[in-house]
Amino acid sequence: MRLVAVSMSLLLFYGCTKLTDDHNAVTDDSLNKTLAEVISSNADLSTFAKYLVQTGYDKVISSSKNYTVFAPVNSALATLDAAIINDPVKLKKFVGNHIAIQLYPAKNVTSLKRIVMLSGKYNNMQGSKIEEAGITVADKYASNGILQVIDKMLPALDNSWEFLTNNAAAPVKQKTFMLSLFRNVYDVSNAVVIGVNPTTGDPIYQTGTDSIYTNLFWNQVYDLKDEKKQYTLFMLEDAAWDAEVTKYTPYFVTGTPDSNKLVTSWNVLKDFAIDTVYNPSSIPDTIVSKFGTKLPVNRSAIVKTIKTSNGIVYILNKADVQPASKFKPYLIQAETYTSTRLDRRGNTYFRDRFNPLTGLDFTDLLVYNHGVASFWVRYEIKEIPSIKYKAYWVAVNDFLRNTATPPAVPAPFTFQQKLGIGSDASTTFGYTTVNESNYSEVYIGEFTMSKYAPLYNIYLVAANSTTATANPLFCDYIKLVPSLQ
Repeated sequence: MRLVAVSMSLLLFYGCTKLTDDHNAVTDDSLNKTLAEVISSNADLSTFAKYLVQTGYDKVISSSKNYTVFAPVNSALATLDAAIINDPVKLKKFVGNHIAIQLYPAKNVTSLKRIVMLSGKYNNMQGSKIEEAGITVADKYASNGILQVIDKMLPALDNSWEFLTNNAAAPVKQKTFMLSLFRNVYDVSNAVVIGVNPTTGDPIYQTGTDSIYTNLFWNQVYDLKDEKKQYTLFMLEDAAWDAEVTKYTPYFVTGTPDSNKLVTSWNVLKDFAIDTVYNPSSIPDTIVSKFGTKLPVNRSAIVKTIKTSNGIVYILNKADVQPASKFKPYLIQAETYTSTRLDRRGNTYFRDRFNPLTGLDFTDLLVYNHGVASFWVRYEIKEIPSIKYKAYWVAVNDFLRNTATPPAVPAPFTFQQKLGIGSDASTTFGYTTVNESNYSEVYIGEFTMSKYAPLYNIYLVAANSTTATANPLFCDYIKLVPSLQ
């Protein structure tokens, strides 16, 4: 009965593939044995078989579930650390790192595949390789799975976050900062709703259920403890870390030295992880971070390379990230405003246009006949460093000339609008004339941020008039360009 059941499951898994194509005829005696029995009958796998018994995994791979076991030959286990052999917990994790809960025939894994092991870790398999081990005897079928004989063991490595937390090789200052980033973060995915706000209609959550305790690096950059994915993490030796923080301190001026250091350190750190593995033999000289910053990688600056279960950690003695790469222009699309001085949605239009200079379509904002002197729309931008910015806009003034409603106006038709800067628009540029049918960027002026702002307001302000043809607002986008000279 077991033989019939196994044959059927294998046929279902491979479709029309014949078992004889896998060099295992239906009459192969191994198909009558469990994986544990096949392994114990192979003298060259006796050490691994012994560890299976010690950890109880021999019973696991004798069950009716399907497994793939990557069994190291005896010689491959000769150098296994005694600290693992003599520790039942460590030994079980080690052995479990050689057992996958699904079927992985080497002949079918033609591209890199990341497979989960009973240890909770993942290993990379492709063809006749799994991690650094070669598969010397491939696709040996048993009644409940596949045996792959390998020439190297598969250590259950720490993941990148475990390395950071547990390994003395992790540089102290960057490690200390990353471990200081645990916070309660607003998250209502599992919140308990206890009512509804009668004014806004928003749900009211039970206290304590609308947030999670997490690390900001996991939350906003990458979760380095995620075993399913792979990362490259760069860590700086203490002197190199201090040099980068010192270099960027003037760009993140706050009210106190402590907050200045916190914000600066965060903005240095967030570019030091990539959700791709770059191996030492192929690492490029420049890597682009999640936030678009170019991280120069000088191979001579790599002082240590640590392989983890979900990637690689490089320890560097230098990482000279350039401010021109880190600080990018802010492009504020005019139609994505946050609020207005008064509700004038009935006088607000979003126009789909074509720019003949760029050859691109765009959507712009038009507010017309709103009847409010100095009417404004407000935009909120985040994380603006303490540096100088030059301001530009594209404002295509063509509505009044090319439509019958309102009536056409005498040529040439112009009006004025301006930008307001800051929480209350107390810093303003002078009014700028908006000429007809100008599709080019117009320089408005420059301003200096004396302090870093986590949130900042920009206002597009109409003329101080209630006359419809004097106080419209036109805008495609506003651009703030950092000036680092």
